[in-house]
Amino acid sequence: MPKFTSALHAGSITLLLTSGAAFAQEACQTYSVQSGDNLRSIARKAYGDPDLYRVIYNANAAIIGAKADLIEVGMALAIPCETTQAAPATGEEAAATAQDASVTTASAAAPQALTDVKPIGLVTGNDYAPFTDQALPGGGMMTQLVEMAIFRADPQLAYNLTYIDDWQAHLDALLPAMAYDLSFPWARPNCESPELLSAGDLNRCENYVFSEPFFEIVDAFFAKADSGLSQATHYEDFAGKKICRPEGYSTGPLDEVGLNLSSIQLVRPALVESCFAALMQGTVDLIAIDAEVAEAAITRLGLTADIEENPYLTTVQSLHVIAHKSNERAIATIGLLNEGITEMARSGEWYDVVSTALAQR
Repeated sequence: MPKFTSALHAGSITLLLTSGAAFAQEACQTYSVQSGDNLRSIARKAYGDPDLYRVIYNANAAIIGAKADLIEVGMALAIPCETTQAAPATGEEAAATAQDASVTTASAAAPQALTDVKPIGLVTGNDYAPFTDQALPGGGMMTQLVEMAIFRADPQLAYNLTYIDDWQAHLDALLPAMAYDLSFPWARPNCESPELLSAGDLNRCENYVFSEPFFEIVDAFFAKADSGLSQATHYEDFAGKKICRPEGYSTGPLDEVGLNLSSIQLVRPALVESCFAALMQGTVDLIAIDAEVAEAAITRLGLTADIEENPYLTTVQSLHVIAHKSNERAIATIGLLNEGITEMARSGEWYDVVSTALAQR
C-alpha cells in the first residue's frame, strides 16, 4: 500500500494547476488519451474543473469499462459539451438526523446504479479545512479523495454524503446505530498499545474498522508568540498547562508522550475556532491539533502574527475512513475504498487531488 504524505513540491503544484489554463479547448470533441492522463486531468483540460471526471466517464463507460479501470494511452474519449451531472438528493438518513445538527446531503451514482439498493451513507463534518468543509471546493481534500476512491473501485456504487458537525456523535450514535455506514476523516490511535489509550481511543480500536491511510498529518502544538512555549523542546515543559484539543480528535498523541489528564488540563470544545479564541483570550496555554488544519484556521482568523507552531514536538498520524464492526456492508465498502485508493496512487489522481487542494488554501 503506498504511503500518502503531505510532502509536495511547490513547483509541481504550480505546473499541475497551470497545465489546464487553456481549458474548454477539448470540450465537444474526441480526446486521445496521452501519457500521464487520468480522468481528472482530462476534465480539467476540457472544463477547467477536475471534479467533472464523472461526466467524461459516463459518456465513455462502454470504452473505459464498468469498473473504471485505468484509461490507456491512445484511447479515444468523447468529451461531452453538456456537463450537468445527477441532481443532489436527500437520503433517508439525513432526514432522520437533521433536527439538531447542521446537515447537507449530496448524492452520486452512475446512471446504471440499481435503484432498489439503499445507497451507502457517508457522513463527515465542517470546520476541518483543508480536509472537509462544505465551503471548500469539492467539500475538501478528504471528501474528494473518498469520492474518487469510490469511483475508482466501483463507479456504479450509489452513495449519499452528509455533513453533521457534531463529530463525536458520528462515533457515539450515528455509526453504531447504522444511521450511516462510513465516517471520515479519523486518525487511527495506536491500537497496538491499548494500555496507553484513553477510553475514547480504546472505543475506536475495539469497535471500528479503519480503511488504509488516505493521508498523513503532522500533529503539532500551537501557542501565543510571546509565551515561549513554541520553543519548548521537552514534553515535560507542557506539564500543568491547559491544552485545547477539539472534540472528536484522538487524544492518542498526547497520551503517548505522557500528556494525560494526570499531568495537564485538557479542554475539548466542539469547534477548532473555539480553541484559537480560547488561546487568544488566555484561557488555554496551548492548542494540540493537526498542522494543516491549524494553518488554515490561523490564516482565516488573521492570527499569523500572534500564534506560532512548536517545530520540535510533533507526531505523525494518518487519516482514515471508518466503519462500525457491526455493519457488514460498511466493512465491505471499506474494502472497496482500499482498492480505490491504490488505483488512485497508480493513476496519479491522489497527487492531483492533494496538490490542488493545498494550493487553493
